[in-house]
Amino acid sequence: MTWRWMARLTHLTAKAQRRLWRLLVLAWGVGLLAAWAVLSALTRVAEKAYEDAGQTYVMVAPMAAEAMDLRGRMMTLGDAPPLQAAEQVAQGVGIDPARLRVLPLPGLQGPERLSVTARGLSLRELVEVLRDLRLQAGLITESGHISVRSDNDKRVDLELVLSH
Repeated sequence: MTWRWMARLTHLTAKAQRRLWRLLVLAWGVGLLAAWAVLSALTRVAEKAYEDAGQTYVMVAPMAAEAMDLRGRMMTLGDAPPLQAAEQVAQGVGIDPARLRVLPLPGLQGPERLSVTARGLSLRELVEVLRDLRLQAGLITESGHISVRSDNDKRVDLELVLSH
């Protein structure tokens, strides 16, 4: 069958054969150009998706690392008595015993309550002690008061009432 078709082509006039070859070369070129255009468009789409995934990773990775760090630190002092846990959190943050006072509050039959007073805290110490009292010690803040020190406006005093 292919031979019959080829035989017909050989019986074409020279002008018709040239037209046929030109048409075949043009079709081949258009086919290659179309394939290149499709591959180029697909490459751009893949690059855009890769770039979007990279941007998402850059935004999400720090949050995921922080969440994993917080999950690892959660309730590490949960078995300790609340008084001891609060003192350990304060010492872990770097608050020395001279600036810290932790006292149990007399309570009725409810959960154990503590009064925590810390003097002269920096912003870092304040944030870390508030975070770690909840995460590491499992203590709940019932009430609190933060006041700027009169002798140093970069330091604060913290008074909390905590329950277990």
